[in-house]
Amino acid sequence: MDTLVIDAGNTRIQWRLRRRGGGLEESDASLDDLQDDLESVLGSDPDSLQVAVSCLRKDHRSILESVLQNKCHTPILWIENGASPFVSVRTDFPQQTGADRALSALAWGRLQNQSSAIIIDAGTAVTVDAVTPDGVLLGGWITPGWQALKKSLEAQAPELPVNSMNESVEEPWAQETLRALGGGLETLYGAGVAALQARVEAGFREQGEDSPVTILTGGDAARLRTFFPHARHLPGLVLDGLEAALKMHDSSAGGSE
Repeated sequence: MDTLVIDAGNTRIQWRLRRRGGGLEESDASLDDLQDDLESVLGSDPDSLQVAVSCLRKDHRSILESVLQNKCHTPILWIENGASPFVSVRTDFPQQTGADRALSALAWGRLQNQSSAIIIDAGTAVTVDAVTPDGVLLGGWITPGWQALKKSLEAQAPELPVNSMNESVEEPWAQETLRALGGGLETLYGAGVAALQARVEAGFREQGEDSPVTILTGGDAARLRTFFPHARHLPGLVLDGLEAALKMHDSSAGGSE
């Protein structure tokens, strides 16, 4: 059976279609464009399809259900927070913990690594999470993402040319407004995330975990590479977690992985 996994974030939607014969298609879309994208790869009446969806916003669920109607041959597996099936979190309020964070942790655990991880998911918000080797989310930090920082500055200081700024600055200070903006925001963004990563790493060391692996994922992961030169880049980690959840669901229902 073909599988379709959908990561519906705050601003963008990523999807991955894995064909039974081994073919793979993956892309991203807006909520408005998702139906057309799926029609182009699935057709109006796909033969057999399993679907799992991570949905961060409650107002998106009914829209996604409408888009997916008549395309699924089994009930949709919804992963909407840390209290959902097949994910494991140790936060104080799992039902308030984002599904994307829990699924990234699950994906890390399914890789069968022997080390803990610090997973940095750079999206609309940036999450910096502590994850055990077996994929349990222990907790972490959340901060505004790159676009959120830019839009916030633009809203509060509309005269500044934020959309035209030069984002790469190496000199000790800038002598032109566009470079000053770019270097300032880039440093604030990267150094802030790096400080949170260091805080999580220190917490692991206090617990005797000397070598947690830092993972970069999410749409703006590349923007953080210079701040984490030794990090592993694992794009699509939430989609990996959704595929893992589907396999676990099959196994629990008596199917095979």
